[in-house]
Amino acid sequence: MAKPPHGFDINVWRHDMMAAAMILTRIPVPWPEDLTPNTARSYWAFPLIGIAVAVLPVFIGTALAASGLPLMAAAAVIVLGIILLTGGLHQDGLADLADGLGGRDAQHRLQIMRDSSIGSYGTLALILTTIITIACLMRIGEEDLTLMAQSMMAVAAMSRGMMGLQRWLHPTPDAKGLAAVTGRPDRNVVMIGMGLSLGLGVMFLSIAQVLAMMAVGVLITLLLGRFMMSWLGGVNGDGLGATQQCTEATMLMALTIMLAS
Repeated sequence: MAKPPHGFDINVWRHDMMAAAMILTRIPVPWPEDLTPNTARSYWAFPLIGIAVAVLPVFIGTALAASGLPLMAAAAVIVLGIILLTGGLHQDGLADLADGLGGRDAQHRLQIMRDSSIGSYGTLALILTTIITIACLMRIGEEDLTLMAQSMMAVAAMSRGMMGLQRWLHPTPDAKGLAAVTGRPDRNVVMIGMGLSLGLGVMFLSIAQVLAMMAVGVLITLLLGRFMMSWLGGVNGDGLGATQQCTEATMLMALTIMLAS
């Protein structure tokens, strides 16, 4: 059984969560000047940050839907709220990775991905992923508004757990970028993060639903990681953002299909 990242020192756990919040959100986080964040260890806390950034948008979107706002608009409010709290970090990674598809070789693809402008591939990737996410939330909301809220909370946590798994499985293509700077988590950190993802998911959905969604998330993570290894020579920060976006959308798709069957 995996041990906690640093025993049961509550201050270390708190610092890990603060470090994860600094990486994944645009929320100001006070940090002690004399302390260096252990960002590689903070990956275990990524699912908790997913819950933190989803809770207010989910509450607002669900309340608006209950008040008569069309479900499509309510789902869009949820997605928009999370984007505002995260600064669109994961969406930016997905767009950059998609734009890199137009490169002639790994070096050129990385160069394209580091360009701040967005191309047609990136734009289409963002549009299609957002449509899938909103459509699935809308369909789940048609069944039950509470279930829509619970589903978004679950995938917000579980998809961020997949980022730690992706980073542990694959090296970065070079020493540049956020993924290289934050470091590579060890096996214990990833196991805790995945276990936390599972536990948080079960808080909101049934164990059968969560296990099926986790299986889909792991599969997409592995396939995307294999693609990036062959296409870029590693997984960078953009690849981690793309992992979060792709696993979130596909896990919602899986849940929607399960509910329809």
